[in-house]
Amino acid sequence: MSRRLYREYYLLPRGEQRGLIVLAFLLILSLLLRFAVQLLPEREPEGMAEFEEEARRMMASLAGNDSLQGTGTASPRPYPEKTTPGSYPGRTVQGPVAHSPGQPAWRNGPVDLNRADSAQLLPLPGIGPVFAGRIIRYRDLLGGYTSVSQLSEVYGLTQETIERISGRLVIDTSAVRKLELNRATFRELLRHPYLEYNDVKSLVSFRDFRDTIQSFRELQANHILPDSLLLKMRPYLCF
Repeated sequence: MSRRLYREYYLLPRGEQRGLIVLAFLLILSLLLRFAVQLLPEREPEGMAEFEEEARRMMASLAGNDSLQGTGTASPRPYPEKTTPGSYPGRTVQGPVAHSPGQPAWRNGPVDLNRADSAQLLPLPGIGPVFAGRIIRYRDLLGGYTSVSQLSEVYGLTQETIERISGRLVIDTSAVRKLELNRATFRELLRHPYLEYNDVKSLVSFRDFRDTIQSFRELQANHILPDSLLLKMRPYLCF
């Protein structure tokens, strides 16, 4: 995890790196100030005793008024006058909704994991704004999903949630964005979450040596990447 965070930090522009450093410094400073404030001795505001005494007198007066009203015949309180059908003063009337309450949007059809936006992901059970954003961001890093099981690689998303939503998802693999191995830069290859620094270095060195890589079989025969990694990268590389 720390290696991935370091890599993402390394890929940020220098201005954004400085901004993150300043933000971290301000966060630490605010935490220190908050801790210092908590250490200060608590003081009761001036006049608090007089205020509490006045509040007690007011409560006693209100209680006395209620007891007097209870002895006589009280007139019934009128209901508030309706201003619009189905509403009362102080209540906002909303317009009609697209679907009945409790009916999730996914019933209108399955959600394409490679083309959905946040609004389409939010109705899925267990998917809030944070997870919807993470799913889309990881999709952009990958170049697209090829299997629902890849959602287990999204930070914080549990297997239970994935099983609950898997039946409501479809994947259009034609939307997967591929990296052209013979033209991609070192930086572009390093951005892919499956490739570590040493993997990219091996690929680029082999490409420079051969001038052009022809196929996955060539990579496998020369043991440029582990077979398991090569299998994961197959949908995302082209020649």
